[in-house]
Amino acid sequence: MKELILKTKRTNNYLCISNSESSIPIVFLHGFTGTHHSWDEVVLKLNRYTIALDLPGHGKSSFNDMKDNYSIDDWCDDFYKVLSLLNIEKVDLCGYSMGGRLAIAFASKYPIMINKLILESASYGIQNKKDRADRLAKDLKLSKHIESDLPLFIDQWENNELFLKQAHRNPRMFLKQRQQRLLSNPTQLAKALKSFSQGGMFFYAENILKFEFPVIIINGSEDSKYIKIGERIDSFLANSNHFIVSKCGHNVHLEQFDKFTSILGA
Repeated sequence: MKELILKTKRTNNYLCISNSESSIPIVFLHGFTGTHHSWDEVVLKLNRYTIALDLPGHGKSSFNDMKDNYSIDDWCDDFYKVLSLLNIEKVDLCGYSMGGRLAIAFASKYPIMINKLILESASYGIQNKKDRADRLAKDLKLSKHIESDLPLFIDQWENNELFLKQAHRNPRMFLKQRQQRLLSNPTQLAKALKSFSQGGMFFYAENILKFEFPVIIINGSEDSKYIKIGERIDSFLANSNHFIVSKCGHNVHLEQFDKFTSILGA
């Protein structure tokens, strides 16, 4: 295992690299409040070249200028620079939840970099402008909550119906994830929420229609909202497979990591 921090003009990017002898890595993008540790069990089971990173504002990755109006599109450019610094020409890109949104955005802007796209509980944006504005306002309010009382925010976040069963299905990883969340820098995490909010995200439906690379879509059987989104993504594509994992909610790779890694080809 190798750890790196690669710098761009606007961000410092932490990466954890394993088994780097093969040609095409699988790159893991965690969800909001996560870190590269979110993928520990998956990386251990996969016998291949993997890169798990901390997204800006999470873990050991950071934004350089807290007043900078950073966006998902800016992150795509920074991620492209990071891959270029590693001399990587193609990736299998796997994103969970917020990381899935970023994966869709990156694949839309830099399709030549994608060998395969894996979307776990991912959304492609909000079409209605009013709904998008409402979501942005909600996330801006939440960002202030993060800065004022991070532990209370984490408690409330983990009691979201999307995540309620995680503590029972994988208590060891849930506790590890909670410990990492509580170590977050509140100001950095709040900026990540503002920067990567669905409210500030482009609506990517038309872009997905143009994807020519293979796409794997993964949802939990108890996550009805995201199953419907996954079905729509699947319907857009000629070269896709949609997996619905039983006894599982939003976070498939935590709640049912054996089934998740099986889908990835472990």
